[in-house]
Amino acid sequence: MRQTTTTEGDGSTPGAIFDRMAERYDDLRAREEQLAEQFAFTVAEGLGAATRLLDVGCGTGSLVATAAERLGVKAWGVDASEPMLAKARERNVRGAAFKLGQADNLPFRDGWFDAVTMRRVVHTLGDRRPVALAEARRVLAPEGRLFIWTFAPEHFTGHHLRTYLPDLPAVDLARFPSAEVLTAELADAGFADVRLRPFDQDGSVTRERAAEQLRSRHLSTIHLLPEQQVAAAAERLEHEAAASHPPLATRLRWQLLVAHAA
Repeated sequence: MRQTTTTEGDGSTPGAIFDRMAERYDDLRAREEQLAEQFAFTVAEGLGAATRLLDVGCGTGSLVATAAERLGVKAWGVDASEPMLAKARERNVRGAAFKLGQADNLPFRDGWFDAVTMRRVVHTLGDRRPVALAEARRVLAPEGRLFIWTFAPEHFTGHHLRTYLPDLPAVDLARFPSAEVLTAELADAGFADVRLRPFDQDGSVTRERAAEQLRSRHLSTIHLLPEQQVAAAAERLEHEAAASHPPLATRLRWQLLVAHAA
């Protein structure tokens, strides 16, 4: 979940949270094969036609690097976390560049890109989201496309940790905008022909790995849950791992929204 807010605050702001997550962000998140499947799906939905790409909330730059290497596009990433950008620049991929900036004040001129991506970003923006979508429209050339990856509500109500973290579904359902809300906001921002494409990914995670992820606060949502609840969940998972319980089945219930610049 990439950082698109300011880094000021007392350590509990979204900015500070993502700064702290930067060092182990890639180690603790989705597996490379899952990212490759998501990228291939986006290419099939129109990203393959891009020549100049901007990834808003680029984090450690995985999508930017992949697009530059596999599609041969000029790709830029923008993020508000300097520690995340430092990890992105370590990739040293030809054709990829990174800038510090905010989603609602992009440091690029009008119509500069023919594709903009926002992957696991919209839920971090809060009431700044309509302005951020308008900024994505501003930097897109006519007929350019915006690709938004977010989660369906069923992702949270069926999350593999919901019985360990009972507050998790409600917190995330309040954070993540629905497809209907996003579609309306995209229309207001100057987009048309919004297409919704569901995409599920099944997998598994060992209980030992799940406990490690929790203790490392691998999701920004974990930082918003009661500390006691998170610690108890990690301890329970560790006990189950020691008792040789089988891996937890996982399912990522994605929604890809593709919108054209009107």
